[in-house]
Amino acid sequence: MVGSFIAGILSKTENTLTVVDVVPPRAPLDHCVIDVLNMPERVPALLEAATVIIFALPEDVAIRGLECFVEQIPSVNVIVNTCSVQAPFQSRAAELFPGVASVGINPMFAPTLDCTGRPVVLCERQESEAGGRLATLLQANAMRVTRLSPDEHDQVMAVCQALPHAAILAFAFALERSGCDMDTLHAVAPPPMKTMLSLAARILHNAPVIYWDIQKHNSAGQQQRDQLSASLAFLDHLCRSDTPSAFADELNAVQRQLGAYVDVYGKTCETLFNVLSSSRRND
Repeated sequence: MVGSFIAGILSKTENTLTVVDVVPPRAPLDHCVIDVLNMPERVPALLEAATVIIFALPEDVAIRGLECFVEQIPSVNVIVNTCSVQAPFQSRAAELFPGVASVGINPMFAPTLDCTGRPVVLCERQESEAGGRLATLLQANAMRVTRLSPDEHDQVMAVCQALPHAAILAFAFALERSGCDMDTLHAVAPPPMKTMLSLAARILHNAPVIYWDIQKHNSAGQQQRDQLSASLAFLDHLCRSDTPSAFADELNAVQRQLGAYVDVYGKTCETLFNVLSSSRRND
């Protein structure tokens, strides 16, 4: 999905684009149906002619692709990746291709959605002309670009992606083990439950590898999962010790952390709950 999204943006420019994948693209684009790791043996001329290579692949395969292409891409001057975790790919690219600009693009939304007004992160160790051109291209397609270093990206994504996804996955795993009848849950679910069910369903509509990469390959994600586990254990401790004042103190601390965003996201939640209530009436 991410590869199709990036290809769709580039197809609007004057660049000559070739899509390489194990399945042909849905859009009418010049393409080559092949495993990317077999390109050096099967289509060496394509690699030799490339000036920009974009890896829209899971992190481990993207890095293996980099390693396969050493000395196979003499004309390349820009390497782009769309990995959920940036530091490992960027480090390997710097080792293997020290004179080549390496830019990461991570859309903060499902690529099947309208990109208008949505955030995307652009990652570089050092800002380059190629990164500037890509930022301009993304902005020209109405996206909001935030520039981060690879390490900053992975730290932020551990909180913005790994943490909420871990909470949703834990909810989904607990729900499956609850043995509750889904028809009954759907009939009585209040808005918070419907929200969590909606988030779980959103994950289930995408490939598991997307969420596996975010959890497994971001080393900073472990800290967030540990914090989530510790927070759940702390909540359990508060309940067992029957300390409602301590519980209130913790919520007050969260309120101070959010500051003015309490009202911002409170209004967002109200809008979301109104949408969920409307969908219930339309069942």
